[in-house]
Amino acid sequence: MPLSTTTATEHSYGTAKGWRIFIYIFSPLLIALFLSCPFWMAENGWDGAAVTFLVFGWSFALFFGYCVYETYKGRHILSEQSIRYEGALRRKELPLEAVRGYRADDKYTHIVPISEAYPSIRIGYTSEGYEDIQHWLAERFPDLDVQQQELEAQEILQDETLGRSVPEREEKLAQARQVARVLNTLAWAVAAWLFFYPKPYDVAVQASLALPPVAALALLWYQGLLRADERKDSAYPALGSALFIPALGLLLRVLLDFELLGYSAAWQLAAGVALLFGGVLAYGNRRFIRLPASRWGAVATVFFCALVYGYSAVVAINCVFDEAAPRVHAANVLSKHSSSGKTTTYYLEVGAWGPRTAPEDVTVTEETYDQTMPGDSVRVYQFPGRLAIPWFTVSE
Repeated sequence: MPLSTTTATEHSYGTAKGWRIFIYIFSPLLIALFLSCPFWMAENGWDGAAVTFLVFGWSFALFFGYCVYETYKGRHILSEQSIRYEGALRRKELPLEAVRGYRADDKYTHIVPISEAYPSIRIGYTSEGYEDIQHWLAERFPDLDVQQQELEAQEILQDETLGRSVPEREEKLAQARQVARVLNTLAWAVAAWLFFYPKPYDVAVQASLALPPVAALALLWYQGLLRADERKDSAYPALGSALFIPALGLLLRVLLDFELLGYSAAWQLAAGVALLFGGVLAYGNRRFIRLPASRWGAVATVFFCALVYGYSAVVAINCVFDEAAPRVHAANVLSKHSSSGKTTTYYLEVGAWGPRTAPEDVTVTEETYDQTMPGDSVRVYQFPGRLAIPWFTVSE
């Protein structure tokens, strides 16, 4: 419901009640913390570090003070004449006749003007009456994402390079959508399998290695109908998840499970694979790279997919499928520690062994971490690598 109604046709929306309470409670605590922290740091005198901390701390305190005042003051006002935003330090007004339409994402609704002569206005999901605002906009203006999708759908059906007749193009577009749906769903399933329960391990790795190239082949097969980058406002089905998610899952897996003795050879091979894979993606996605409106998104998708797949594929093939007998070294455990985030990584600090001449941290499994104490000895297994990139692993 609106925070206040100024006239029969004018409604004012501030920050939603729950968010106001949250900000009013926690922002003063953070302000007090950032104001006081520099004085704790300066107990032994105001050196350069303490002064720097004072500047940053008080800057953050000022920012959170602004957040409190903006929460109190800021509001969007909708009327039959204009859409206004009145905040702590700024005011915007966009006449209704100057509104081209709106776009919505998961955090904001963006009100787009007909030209740059008018300001754009953004309304966050933390606004009071957010659903009412979206309904009000939908009654008066077009959803520009839907409008763009409809225009592109018409372009597809009129593009004679995609089929000899409209029914043939419709059938081909439906096939492309089904292929994208299946491959993107498989991508999330394979990544979850590899990351959370990778058994059998080599089969899970093989699935993650295979899916991005399969998606790249689909991109080539459905020339001009499938795109690599995902856009909400596009009628073209996208393979972004199929190209990136398995590669990302594989990257996380190899970072957690394997340690290389050197990275120069790995980067050289990874660069070669990335160039080859990226070249295929760029060729299959060239239609969208040529379009000014989607060029940078398309190029960025190709770049990151190629980079992640290039490195993760090389390390996975080198380590997972290395069948050579290892050299075994003994190393003394000096200390141990773990780091926690979305996952927990376990480390042992071990002394010199084999080609390592100085103590270093090595990652181990949780089981090895729990069963090993400082002063114990562990075994380090050194492998030559399937692609001649030496690597090692540690166990009790």
